[in-house]
Amino acid sequence: MLYRAAIFGIIAFWLVMMAMLVRIETHPEATDILDVPVSYVMRLMFIHGQTSFLTVHDGANAPVGTIYLRPATTGTNARALNYSGTLLIPLPGTTGQRLNFNGVIDMSVPLKVRDFRAELSFRDSPYRLTLYGDAVTNKLSYQITFETRPVASQTVPMDASGISTILAQNLGMRTMPPISLSSISEPAVIARESEITLSGEKVEVYQVSVTEGASPVIDIYVSQVGQIVSAKTSFGYTLTPEE
Repeated sequence: MLYRAAIFGIIAFWLVMMAMLVRIETHPEATDILDVPVSYVMRLMFIHGQTSFLTVHDGANAPVGTIYLRPATTGTNARALNYSGTLLIPLPGTTGQRLNFNGVIDMSVPLKVRDFRAELSFRDSPYRLTLYGDAVTNKLSYQITFETRPVASQTVPMDASGISTILAQNLGMRTMPPISLSSISEPAVIARESEITLSGEKVEVYQVSVTEGASPVIDIYVSQVGQIVSAKTSFGYTLTPEE
């Protein structure tokens, strides 16, 4: 009797496991078995410190830029994500202007942003925009330089009123309609084990999905050693490994 019960128990367990595997393979999005903590994926990036070299493609799959991302450990309680790249910005009446950018995002060990810096300039333009944001004081500072000479600078609150102030002053307008951020919900971020095809081969990755409300924003695919190998955005741009 016990022998039969054991046999039936093993068969039942096998059937349940097979059903779960079939569900994962056929409908991976419908199960949370493959979910992993987002913090785990982020830690992988900083533990291995792998630089990601990515090519940016537009909606027509034409290459329009490059992005380099390099995570680094900068102390016992500090992490930094360095970035740089170029992006072709379509402008009316032109073939587009190439935007150059670089900067760094400083974070604590729990991977909370403490401050960030960004420099932006168009190729062949003498103007450069430098931004510095401090999450502790909630202040945003910017400086515009012409060649090496500063022509404008200011520090404003890092909120809707501060953004309105920057736009109003630099667009040469006395008044600027207030910007409301109340309709923008906090983005949701989830991570799960997944699989993608790169260069004709299937690769196991972590898929990090960002949504705003019910709308998808971006899916980022991270390798087992913490390197970003691909990304897809909801606004047409995709990122693939640089060849």
